[in-house]
Amino acid sequence: MVTTIPGLDLPSNLEETKYDVQVLKGFTDQGEENHQKIFVIFLLLYLWKQTFCVPGSILLNLIAGALYGMPSVPLLCLLTAVGSTLCYYIFYFAGGDILEYYIPRHLSKIRGQIEENRSSMFLYLLTIRLFPLTPYWLINIVSPFVGVPVWVFFLTCMLGIIPYNFVTVEAGQMLSEVNSLSDILNPWFIGKLFLISAVPFMLTFMGKRKKKGQLDVEAGDWDEMKDEEC
Repeated sequence: MVTTIPGLDLPSNLEETKYDVQVLKGFTDQGEENHQKIFVIFLLLYLWKQTFCVPGSILLNLIAGALYGMPSVPLLCLLTAVGSTLCYYIFYFAGGDILEYYIPRHLSKIRGQIEENRSSMFLYLLTIRLFPLTPYWLINIVSPFVGVPVWVFFLTCMLGIIPYNFVTVEAGQMLSEVNSLSDILNPWFIGKLFLISAVPFMLTFMGKRKKKGQLDVEAGDWDEMKDEEC
């Protein structure tokens, strides 16, 4: 599909990404039909990467920033959520036995964490998505088997990827000034993601504390009622 555009290939590093951007800009300048063709290819390629957990989405984000600018951020978030949801369903229908065989301990551990945070599952999963060190591919493939509803999965995926997409698309707009991927995913950016992920984490923690307090009060009232009956 990509090879239908002369001189273009899937980028595997920053230099190839810069080269591809120049090829794409030259191709789109030749007419509106080429512009539409590039857009459709980009959509399908992005969905393919997200659906099958193929590394390299950061390079596509840079290309999106260079070609379409900041308006592409909502689209990338939607594509990430749609592709990840397709991955969710692929494993739901065909991957259960594989996961139980190869990663039973991981599956059991994540299932326990989800169950522990079931009352605040949305905030908990949003925290995980925002956390910069989370392996997205693992969350995508295990979610169908640990009790995560698809609508919660979809929304937290789409919202949780916003900061990452925003920064990488912004970098794509200044692609000529980027010398390495570490210029984008630097300690300052990682630190900001930690701070952002702390917000839903604290809300989840406070919700659990509040629920625990309510249960303690109910237990105390129940004990008083039993004492009165005696």
